[in-house]
Amino acid sequence: MHAHAVPHLLRFTPTTTRPSARTRLLRDCHYHTALGTRRYLSSTRHVRSESKGAAAAATAPTSSDPGPSSLAGTAPFHLACVLLHTHDPPSTYPSRSSSRIWRLLTMKARQWGGTVNFAWSPALRVHPGYAGLGESEEDRRMGRERYVASVFSNAHRHGRLEIPEVSLETLDEVDAKLRELVLGSVASGDSEELLQKHHDGSASTSTSESMTAMAMTHTTRKALRAFGAGEEREREREREPEVALDRRLHLYVCTHGSRDCRCGEGGGAVARALRRELDKRGLGEKDVVLGEVAHVGGHKYAANVLAYPYGDWFGMLQDFDVPHVLDEILAQHARVQGAFDASRAWPSPHKLPPPCPPFWRGRMGLEKDQQLALI
Repeated sequence: MHAHAVPHLLRFTPTTTRPSARTRLLRDCHYHTALGTRRYLSSTRHVRSESKGAAAAATAPTSSDPGPSSLAGTAPFHLACVLLHTHDPPSTYPSRSSSRIWRLLTMKARQWGGTVNFAWSPALRVHPGYAGLGESEEDRRMGRERYVASVFSNAHRHGRLEIPEVSLETLDEVDAKLRELVLGSVASGDSEELLQKHHDGSASTSTSESMTAMAMTHTTRKALRAFGAGEEREREREREPEVALDRRLHLYVCTHGSRDCRCGEGGGAVARALRRELDKRGLGEKDVVLGEVAHVGGHKYAANVLAYPYGDWFGMLQDFDVPHVLDEILAQHARVQGAFDASRAWPSPHKLPPPCPPFWRGRMGLEKDQQLALI
């Protein structure tokens, strides 16, 4: 049996065992075997390249070939994520959206490297004037769609920005301000050229790093204030004053069952396991926002979990993986927020080690080869 097959075999529950009878030993064995296999594959590549010289190194697996068990590199490239808040969870969503707002904003967001999705959580504010999903022809014709939205991006990677209203009336303004926020002061022609290279599949590592640097170095105060994100802190700093953002950890599980049953069943089980584990640890909405999202791409990786504000994507999760995965995500959140408080400096997404490597699909701001290089 190949080493990389072990974690996948451990994913199956014997037919004679009820799901509730999964033991902590099996769960621990599954996670640590997957993690150990990944480290074994990595160390094997390192030894092989050193011992056999350049010829062997040329044929040995590289950072772009991390081994058959790797999920790295499967997260889509994006510089920002916009989530439209809904009144009801994704289990009630239709299989495909007819929303005019979602379609128009998605088209605009592609020009500045953004993705747009629907999300639900009891901890998220919803628009009091609209409770639908843009499914009604009359709603679309009359322009009744209105959403509160969350924004995560490389331009403000230590927290969440909230947009009070996204509607047909505000769409162009929201698009302009998000473009400014994400791409910064780079000339529109230059930014469009870089994004076009990415859409054409010709973006190189240096191109992606340049795009990420644009978002990282842009002063965000003006754009953030335009959304009413908060006042400056009283204490003065040498750098640009910080804008108050929601710095809680956000976890979103794809539970869009009408789009694919694997997301509904597997995602639902993981969402419930996350809620139980957070409750067990005494972590409420003031610490962690647990939500659900519509289709994110990659049904075969269900259950998919997105962790923001850092933009880490995870796949192939099951309910018994949750305690270990949550341990690592919470530890990363504490380290990064602590470092930011101490130095007002954010670690580069190109250097921040991925949490939960066996399940890590990728990260916001990184191209496929850059995601693979971190494993």
